[in-house]
Amino acid sequence: MWPKSDKQHKLVDLAKTIADDIKSTAPMHDRNASFPHEHFEFMRKTGYLKASVPQREGGYGHGLTDLVLAQYEIGIGDGSTSVSVGMHHMIVGAEAETQNWPKELRKAIFESIVQNGALINSIASEPDLGSPRGGGRPATTLEPTSDGRWILNGRKTWSTLAPGLTYAIVLAAVEDGSGDTARIILNMNTNGVSIEETWDSLSMRASGSHDVLFNNVLIDPKDFIFRTNTPPTKGGDISGAAWFPLLLSAANLGIAQASRDYSIDFAKHRKPTGAPAPISQIPHVREQIARMESIMLSAKRTLFSCAEDWENNPKERKELLPEILITKVNSINSAIKITDIAMRIVGAAGLERNRPLERYFRDVRSGISNPPIEARALEQLASKLLD
Repeated sequence: MWPKSDKQHKLVDLAKTIADDIKSTAPMHDRNASFPHEHFEFMRKTGYLKASVPQREGGYGHGLTDLVLAQYEIGIGDGSTSVSVGMHHMIVGAEAETQNWPKELRKAIFESIVQNGALINSIASEPDLGSPRGGGRPATTLEPTSDGRWILNGRKTWSTLAPGLTYAIVLAAVEDGSGDTARIILNMNTNGVSIEETWDSLSMRASGSHDVLFNNVLIDPKDFIFRTNTPPTKGGDISGAAWFPLLLSAANLGIAQASRDYSIDFAKHRKPTGAPAPISQIPHVREQIARMESIMLSAKRTLFSCAEDWENNPKERKELLPEILITKVNSINSAIKITDIAMRIVGAAGLERNRPLERYFRDVRSGISNPPIEARALEQLASKLLD
């Protein structure tokens, strides 16, 4: 059973404290599609934002399994916040493992997170490109200047955490005749960077996933992470590949847990006028609750054990990667099934905006569109079996 160590216990306890603190304001931010700055300030004060920074760099040094456990708990409090802060930890945790960035750049970013609670995320998607995982060349461009620097222009969409970001990792086309693409780290306070508040979504309404615009932003060569001719969907180091899908899965299963808790409590206390007992005594309702719980138990055990396997068996990661991707797909599908059953248990009352269930029901649907999408995950699994 998890947590399995004192270190995990402490992080899970911290995550539960965060969930308790943010759950009261989550409905307001969802309704207004506003960014919950106070949620992130609380996580900043408690040190949670540096949880995935290695201890040698001044952080808490938590690995993937620890963060999966924590993100699940925060998801119970607020899905938007859990998914959003998971993006930050995905970037930091993956880089802590792979160390792909230039050393001085990594040191500066990690130091900023530890000392100031900086937030970082990758912003790569574009209105016409969609996700770069599907291939294609970004419309966002880097053009060389005469003094060896670069000019960045373009627009990014689905930029989760945008109102709170300190740094953004930006994917852009290098327009110097090389045909390269590049990823750079950009301070969001740089001149020419602006946010257009476009985010008005069905799900994760408080994630701040607005458009980010770049208008003649001056980029220094030291801010390049890498440049390459290889599409981002092929090749490369997979050491950090599990962080995004598993942290996303954890957040969504946390939301599903919240819907499970709400519907069970509702069933225990809902006693229609004239009925001899609450609806929890109706055989069909009891069956639905048991079915909901069985899906949750299976999904949680699969997710947590999958994270452990990835973390503890680095030499087997190529073999494990299709399983990681399918675990993400199954976690999201399980969360959707659980919230659907919860809605059926509660009935029409679950649709009311003053109850949290309709928010849980909406929020887990966003995971369908987060990478890997189901088709690509299934293709990778088929490739492992057939090719």
